[in-house]
Amino acid sequence: MASLYKRNSGTYYAQFYDSKRSPSRKRFSLRTSTKRSARQKLTELENAFVEGKFDPWANNERKADPFNYDRSEPSRDASLSDAIRQFAEAKRKQGRSERTIGTYRNLWERFADRFREGTTLSGVSPSDIEAFCYDDSVTSATRHKRYRHLHAILSWAEEEDLVAESPIGDISAPQKEEKLPTPVRKEDLPKLCSAVAKRYRKLRREGNCRPRQIIWAIPVFRWAFFTGMRATEIGRLRWKHIDQERGLIRITEQKNRKAQTIPLISPAEQVLRSVPRTNNDEAYVFRTPDGPIAERNAENFGQTASRHFCQARRDSEIDRELTFHDLRAGFATALADAGKSAHVIREAMRHSSLKMALKYVRVSRQRLHSEMESAFG
Repeated sequence: MASLYKRNSGTYYAQFYDSKRSPSRKRFSLRTSTKRSARQKLTELENAFVEGKFDPWANNERKADPFNYDRSEPSRDASLSDAIRQFAEAKRKQGRSERTIGTYRNLWERFADRFREGTTLSGVSPSDIEAFCYDDSVTSATRHKRYRHLHAILSWAEEEDLVAESPIGDISAPQKEEKLPTPVRKEDLPKLCSAVAKRYRKLRREGNCRPRQIIWAIPVFRWAFFTGMRATEIGRLRWKHIDQERGLIRITEQKNRKAQTIPLISPAEQVLRSVPRTNNDEAYVFRTPDGPIAERNAENFGQTASRHFCQARRDSEIDRELTFHDLRAGFATALADAGKSAHVIREAMRHSSLKMALKYVRVSRQRLHSEMESAFG
């Protein structure tokens, strides 16, 4: 009477068959990518069909709806603005960072700008999504990002009954060109630090810089390279988070909003010796001379450190485009250069999967191949 099948999108669908009905087959999404849940729903619908409560061929809209045949109220058809508001709130409750939520919101708003005000989710067609996700005017990475974010929002909306069926279900993801990390190399670090020191001395001679201004960025660069910490994580780091006796650093808030400890290795310990220490354990480890001691915005600190890094990269005449985050990539690639496995790198970088760790291994192998070619070329 009914069968189950899985589409390329990963979503399970039900198909009811009756040779005496027209059309003989009725298909619809079960709104799940889990086989167990799909089977349970299909069994429920088959039982309801036998009892006369559900009929996919029925003219009665409620009776033909596999998700609302037994409800007193129909599914909601949320507006585009209401959908993203509820999605953001749901992700916030799950502990996702405001930065991540903001990324979803900004992309959704660009998509929503293509529609008239008040448009509901049911007014979004697969062709609308294809036009946005396969836009030739943007890079392949952006096309893939658009698809990934829209898929997450619309699939969630379908699960929450904000729309009867996600219009993105049968659309394939745009192919994404693999982009390997561009790490700061160990030999780059002295050049970057030297560029900061040189600029500091110049500004001091000209009377345009107070003591320790700008120069504070040097230990921040080195710390990022020897710990793999993100800029905002460094911005939140206080002296109480460092356990030198046990050789541990406690990161209170990662990208996934969870706390974790990482090893304090000897090069990072040496960095700490160059940082002015206070008796206040609540004080931040890294800060500008006139910066707040115990309360600040970690995002702003990260942006400031990133600006100093970009200036140092330009002054150092390193001919590769690098960002502050590439210090973290340098940490991972140094592990790969030392022959550490992808599993070790994943653990050290605190990634949820091996996918990113394997990229650092490939970067290391590419460099080794290049050096061998130059040695024997």
